Amino acid sequence: MSSYPREFRHWLRSPVGQRAFRYTLGSGISFVISQVVFIASYGVLHLFDARSSSIFATMAGAVPSYFMNRYWAWQKQGRSHLSKEVFPYFVMAAVSLVFSTWSADFASSHKDIVGASHFVQLMFVDGAYIASFVILWFAKYTFMDRILFVKSPSRSEKVSA
Repeated sequence: MSSYPREFRHWLRSPVGQRAFRYTLGSGISFVISQVVFIASYGVLHLFDARSSSIFATMAGAVPSYFMNRYWAWQKQGRSHLSKEVFPYFVMAAVSLVFSTWSADFASSHKDIVGASHFVQLMFVDGAYIASFVILWFAKYTFMDRILFVKSPSRSEKVSA
């Protein structure tokens, strides 16, 4: 009998597993926010084209994502540091924005290959938008975990080193 479920539960209870789980949930919440904004602005209300809807939706999800990641997933306390946390986070968000915007715009430019149905075209363009976030999900986690929200060693860790 495999011990993978037990090992996974053990990992999930560890600090790394807890952080990864909270990051995943926070990403899911931000994703839902971005999806609702994208589909509403592009597919339902026709406020913007795919490119502008992608920008609008990604920005709408980036702000709550920062706070969920900093305070909840990485358990950082106190005020955010503008040059060490806020600015690099939003540079990372800008890279995501460029990639997701390019993906949605590219798919929109080629949406006729899936037929004339507005719904099918919307799903095609939205699928490209979603795929861009899936591709970047691991890279963003690694960046935040290893660079952005690294906890400085506690006083006792410094003394023992």
